[in-house]
Amino acid sequence: MYYSSPKLRIPALLLAAGLACTLPAAAAHAQKQRGDTRQEQSGLSAREAAAIAQRQHGGKVLKVQRQGQIYRVRLLLDNGRVITVSIKG
Repeated sequence: MYYSSPKLRIPALLLAAGLACTLPAAAAHAQKQRGDTRQEQSGLSAREAAAIAQRQHGGKVLKVQRQGQIYRVRLLLDNGRVITVSIKG
C-alpha cells in the first residue's frame, strides 16, 4: 500500500497496527466462547469430581466449587456430618 502524502501514510499505519493488536484478542475470546481451552479439556469436570468424592466417602453431594486445579466437593454424610473433600482436577 503506497500513499503519496505522508499525512495519509500515518493514519493507515495506525489502522493496520490497531487491527493487528485486536486480532489475537478476538481469537482468544472466540476460543473461550467455544469452551475449548486446554485447561478444560485436560482435567476433570465438576460432575466427575463429585462422583469420585461420593465413591470415596458416600453421602450426598451438596456443592462443587473449582479453585484453580482443585475441586472442593461438599458432602452430607449419612450420619448428618458435612465434610469437604478436595479432588485434584
